[in-house]
Amino acid sequence: MYKQYRTIYLLSALLFIVAAYFSQGFYHPDEHAQVMEFAGLKLGLTEKANLAWEYGSQMRPAIQPFIVYVTHRFFGWLSIDSPFAIAFILRLFSAALSFLSIHLLLKAFIDKINGEKLKKTFVLLSFLLWFAVYNSVRFSSENLAGHIFIIAFALFIGWGNLNARQYFIVGLLLGLSFLFRYQNMFLIAGFLAWILFINKNKFTDILVIGLGLLLAFGVGMLIDRWFYDEWVLSIWKYFEENILKDKMSGFGTSPWYFYFVKIFNEGIPPFSLLYIVPFVLLVIYRPKNPLVWIILPFLAVHFYIGHKELRFLFPLIGFIPLLAVQGGELINEKWQGLLQKKFFRVFTVLFWVYNGVFLCLISFKSAESNVSMYKEIYHTYTQPAVLYYTDRNPYDRALVIHYYKRENLRMQKINSVNEIPLSADTTALFATCNEVEAAAVSKNNTMIYHILPEWVKHFNVTHWVERTHFWKVYEVKNPPVK
Repeated sequence: MYKQYRTIYLLSALLFIVAAYFSQGFYHPDEHAQVMEFAGLKLGLTEKANLAWEYGSQMRPAIQPFIVYVTHRFFGWLSIDSPFAIAFILRLFSAALSFLSIHLLLKAFIDKINGEKLKKTFVLLSFLLWFAVYNSVRFSSENLAGHIFIIAFALFIGWGNLNARQYFIVGLLLGLSFLFRYQNMFLIAGFLAWILFINKNKFTDILVIGLGLLLAFGVGMLIDRWFYDEWVLSIWKYFEENILKDKMSGFGTSPWYFYFVKIFNEGIPPFSLLYIVPFVLLVIYRPKNPLVWIILPFLAVHFYIGHKELRFLFPLIGFIPLLAVQGGELINEKWQGLLQKKFFRVFTVLFWVYNGVFLCLISFKSAESNVSMYKEIYHTYTQPAVLYYTDRNPYDRALVIHYYKRENLRMQKINSVNEIPLSADTTALFATCNEVEAAAVSKNNTMIYHILPEWVKHFNVTHWVERTHFWKVYEVKNPPVK
């Protein structure tokens, strides 16, 4: 299979590396605050008081902070200690794991797909679907848990008649998926139910899988003990805080149909129908399909829970290509010739054009624009420095970011640019999105950061640059001009 699609494999591998390099930062603040900042506690970069409330509640599994910590220690031994370099390495790790899961899923199912056209579509969607590439390089619980689950699923299908060792490996992988994201228990439950009731495996096979799950869970408890400095059953804490105390509803609630509307709108209609219709068709016409048993309980629980965010469904992204081609097979079976009609051919061409445009955009775009500012300050100023601001702290992203900040960088809010003190011992920096403040400081001081490259300013028609609120950072050596 690899030889037949070698060009796509090589192109996608390069694309994953490029995306991992440029997609610095995070999709959601939790991706950073509950992973990198948590690890920063053990690395001595921050204090308990600076962490999100989930730390005090002991409700988050510590496996991701543990990986960050170990990565820092290992590469620190190799004299690579920049937090930005470590974050890039972790994104590369995520990309490699995602790439492996895609390959194994293709290997398990491609020979089961009817028709070369659908097979090629399966490969292209698996490697080049724009939002899947973006998600695949995230060191997030949603991405890691989802792709580890897919590896377990693909190995089970691909191995066919499994022996005890293989059942145990599948269980171990399912357990790891659970450790990265507890909500994956509903994917796991659906998969085990399919194995037992539809695939007709022996109950002893489920027990062996269960042993692997228990081993992973035990390892997770040891890691949580290391992180929280006491024995903790974090899954219970999670249930207690979010279900019994219903804290998650405090972040907002949405109606049960929220995910349908969100996927349809953000998936760019009408192309977003590709992510909804195939699964609905499988539920109706192929209810014994393993994807139906795996995904349906996961969706049902998330539809029921009041607090909804699109990222909660990200563990399912890796299944979309398989759902799409199986849906295509079903359409060919039920409505022969429908996919060959002009409307569908035009739809397909337009889909790949739109997908290509978005793929190029996300491959070279930072996930969080402020990180480039943190990087510039971190690498430019190793000596003591104070970053002054008048409105909002540029390092405040729901919580103040400490992981990307040197210990000798201090933040201080001031009322006016005229209050910036000048000292020979400490470098004074000033960050602002306000054009009036920027104009006052820029006349006799050096701008050391602007998110827009200099060449963009040559296209400053109608002075849109001045009217756009981007962070600018100045090294202040002279008093601002009034």
